[in-house]
Order: sequence, then C-alpha cells, then structure tokens
Amino acid sequence: MATKKIIGITDTTLRDAHQSLFATRFNNETISELAPMLDKVGYDVLEVWGGATFDSCIRYLNEDPWDRLKMINRLTPNTKLSMLIRGANLVGYKHYSSEIINEFIALSADFGIDIFRVFDALNDTSNLTTVAKAIKDSGKHLQMTICYSVGESGNLETSDKEIYTLKYYLDLANKFVDMGADSLCIKDMAGLLSPYDASILISELKNVIKIPLQLHNHYTSGLASMTQIKAIESGIDGIDTCISTVSQKTSQPAIEPIIKTFESINSIYKANVNLNMINEIAQKLEDEVNKYLNYAISAKFSPIDANVLSHQIPGGMISNLTSQLKENNNLEKLNDVLTEIPNVRKDLGMPPLVTPISQMVGAQAVNNVLLGRYNNISQQIIEYVNGGYGTPPGKINSKLFKEHIKQNNEKKSNKSINEYSQEIKHLTNYKPDVITYAMFEEVGKKFLEHKTLIHDDVEETKSTNNTLDNQSINNMFDFKLNFEGKEYNIAAELSNNEIITNILDIKNSNEEDSITKSEKVIKSNNVNINNNKTNAILAPLSGTIMKILINKNDKILKDQPVAIIESMKMENTIKSDSDGFVLSINFKSGDTVNSNDPIINLK
Repeated sequence: MATKKIIGITDTTLRDAHQSLFATRFNNETISELAPMLDKVGYDVLEVWGGATFDSCIRYLNEDPWDRLKMINRLTPNTKLSMLIRGANLVGYKHYSSEIINEFIALSADFGIDIFRVFDALNDTSNLTTVAKAIKDSGKHLQMTICYSVGESGNLETSDKEIYTLKYYLDLANKFVDMGADSLCIKDMAGLLSPYDASILISELKNVIKIPLQLHNHYTSGLASMTQIKAIESGIDGIDTCISTVSQKTSQPAIEPIIKTFESINSIYKANVNLNMINEIAQKLEDEVNKYLNYAISAKFSPIDANVLSHQIPGGMISNLTSQLKENNNLEKLNDVLTEIPNVRKDLGMPPLVTPISQMVGAQAVNNVLLGRYNNISQQIIEYVNGGYGTPPGKINSKLFKEHIKQNNEKKSNKSINEYSQEIKHLTNYKPDVITYAMFEEVGKKFLEHKTLIHDDVEETKSTNNTLDNQSINNMFDFKLNFEGKEYNIAAELSNNEIITNILDIKNSNEEDSITKSEKVIKSNNVNINNNKTNAILAPLSGTIMKILINKNDKILKDQPVAIIESMKMENTIKSDSDGFVLSINFKSGDTVNSNDPIINLK
C-alpha cells in the first residue's frame, strides 16, 4: 500500500472555538484542565492565544493574559503553540507603534509562542511589514494569512471588475512569500469558501508557492467540512479543527469525523493523532461547557446559518454581537443588524469582515439600527475613512462621511513605552503589564488596578498581622491567592521556629454584585431629577465611560461632545441634545453604564 500523506492538524479548542461559541469566556481553570490533555493528542500545533483572548482576559475575566500564556506553555511541553495576530493591531483595535509591536512579539516569543499567524483585516501588506520583520527577528515561525472574502456574488470571482478574484489571492500570496513567510494560511472566517472554489484556489496556490499551505475555516454556513475534504484533495498541507464538543455552528469543523474519513481503505491521507485521547477530552468538555452556557447565545435553532453567505460576519463576531445586543436589551434587533451589515460594508469599500473591521462594521450596524443610519459614528469608523486602518479594497462612499473626512490628515504622535511606563509607575513596572496598558489604556489600567488591589490586600493583611504580633507570641497571617483560575485561602503561623500552613481551595467566582453601580446611580438620580427638575443626558448604549469631556457647572451647547463611551469595543462620542449648565456628572472614567443611564444632569 502506498504511503499516506500526513495532514497537519492545528487544534483551536483553547482559542477560536470558545471565542466563536462562548464569546471567549473560557477561564484559566478550564484551560488548565484541558491543556495537558490536548498536549497528549499528538497535534502538530495548538492555537492557544491571540485573537480576542487577550482582551477578554482583562476586560471580563480579571485574569492576566501573559500569565495564561506562561501557564499553557508549562502544561504543553510536547506541542508547538500558535497565536493569532491582527497585523499592526496586534490583539487590539487600533494600529500600534513599531516599538510596541516589537516588544509585544518579543515577549510573546519568550513566553512560549512558536508560530505567529498574522493577518491584516484589509489584506493590506503595508500593515504587516513591521510585524513580519519582528517575528523573523525573533527566530519564530511566520505564518502569513490571506483573509478570504467574496463580493456580492458570494463566490470566487472571475471578472476583472470585481475585487476578490483568483488573481487577487495569487498576487497576495506572492507578496507574502517575498515578505519571508514560512507558511501560508487561508483564513475563511465566515465559512464562505465553497468546496469547488477551494479546489480552484488551493490548486492554483500550490502551483505558484512552495511553502506549506494551511486552511482555517468556520462551520457557520455548513460548508466547512466539505471544503476541508476538497482542500485536502487539492493539496492543502494542514487544516484547523477542534474537539467535537466545541465544534460546528460558528466554530471550526470537528476533528473526529475527519479522522474517521481518513481511516477508509480508499483514503490516501492520515493524521497522527490519538483518537482515544480526543474522546476523553470531548467528554471532559461536556462538563466544562456547562459553565459557559450563558454566553452560548443563538437566535436560531439551526446549527447552520445560511444567511452568513450574505451578511458574512465571522464566527467569533456573531457570538460577541449577540452577547452585546443582549447586554443592551436589544437581542430582538439581531436580524435587523445582520441585514444592515452588508450595507455598512459596501459603504466602507467592501473590506473583508474580520477583526477589527468586522467589529467596527458590526458595531456601526448596531448604531444604525438603534440610533438611525450614521447618526452616531464611532471614532474607529472615523479613523478608518481617513485611512487610519490602511487602504480598503474598494471605494468608500465618501458622501456619507464627508463631514468626518479630514483634509489635512496629520498622523498622531505615538507615546513611547517609557511614557506609558511612567503613567502607571504607581501600579507596576513589570514590562508585560506596561504593554497591556499601552495596548488597551483605560481597560488595561482598570485591570491593572484590580490586579494591584489583590497584592495590596495581601500586604495589608501582613501589616495587620504584624501589629497583632506585638501583642501575641505567634506570628500569623492569611491571604487569598489566585493560581491558574482557582482561588485559595492560605493561612500561615510561625510557632516555635516552625511554619504551620493551611491551604484551602475555595470556589472561584467572577459574579458581579447584585446591585451594580449604574443601578445605584439611576436610583439616586431619579430622586435628583424629580426634585430639581433637571434634564439628563442619557447613555444611548451600554458600555464603559472612556472619558468625560466637560466639568461640573460648565455651560454647554446642543450637539457639544460631553463624553466618550466604549460600546462593543468601539469608542462613541456622546453629544448633548440641549443647551444648559452641568448640574452633576454621575459617572467617571472606567465606570460601566447601561443604556439610558443618566450620565450628566443639566439645569
């Protein structure tokens, strides 16, 4: 029997699978259980970091993403680790300076990343040059990525008048090879690549490039498994899959059916993985996913969303979009938002819908549905139409954005890492913390303040117990320690020159208080409004206050910007709807607000 071709398998369970199905909410406790098991399967690569995992750690989970990477690296000694990077956006939503890019790549490599999968949301190679060079300088594997998209036809296009043609992708692949790519990935983030189009694309790519070729696709449209088979038959070298428990829907295809397909006597392919171990992990995940069902929001019973072929929103974005609409109490508007998304995409020059562009387009579609078309335009969209994210593949509808397009588009000066470090020197001087702050600023600072509070509590406990030491014979102290997603009470006593310790595992909980700050503000402000007959400027969307732009007692005018709210990870400028004097400012930077919360009271 002829030797079978080995197909490389990258597992996405610890990154894209839970990003796509559970809004990236797997915590360190779950990951620490799964990582050692996945390491025993025999996968070529585990995709474990990047994408939205960094943001989710600091925004929602109060877990340090750098600590997570170190933990995974320690628990997976036998398998290479990969991460997803959004080109010059790294793991954030804006372009970063060369200094930050270089430091981020160097730290990620030091902390355990072997393979960097790099893409740009516009397929603009100028946005990838600095990142590619930093990865090559680190001595790690550079996997350049084609973001696969289609126009209104829904297929790989042939007309020269269209954007997403075979020539477009072949030219892009050749540019990536010239940039030093060690391998090439086709990233089909919305499940748009059909089996026969995949056959054409991959066959032609294999004719013009000599480096390994990988396929990453999502199951959303129902095409993915068929597309993988045709891709394999057409010469693909590796595919992305995940454990069946967290597969399908908006996630990746499951590994188990692929392995079964390879076992046929008529198959000339195989994958070197341990199916028994995979089955154990699938069973373990059945228990683990119960913790995250609140995030598994779906507006449809069907596991296949054929509408994705028109709205083209990628898997990870749909789960986040539905989650965020639910937070705004507008989940019933999901279908209206999905209908609006292709219109916004066309207005913005038909970009591929992948993070951060998909987030920007999705958030703008939400604004359009809830607040009226382009009545509220996020700062990111304004920056986009002014070229801040690169060159779109098509033409922007400039008439819609003419009042926001700047004639003299001067580049902002970037702060240095040293300047960022000085701004948070009261919190930390640990370089990964500084990079976290430099990339996410207000959100990062809020996370670091919480992280510092944990350490302050420990020091305060020690100080209190030192006072007690003066009044007693024994030295005692106790504190809480969070390690790999689990929380422990640690008590220690020094008695007769011996240390006696007691470690108690307590339930880890990230539940919020039953009465949130915004609820308290609403209650107090209802009294103010009734008693003082004030007008209130209300939050149009749920989100986080990024900046208050006015002061108490200021005189303000109608349409004057008064605050910036981050909603759905986009920055929105809130304007006053009337003239008046500022009676009270009810929130500060970093506070969370709900839709219709009174941000400012006027008189």
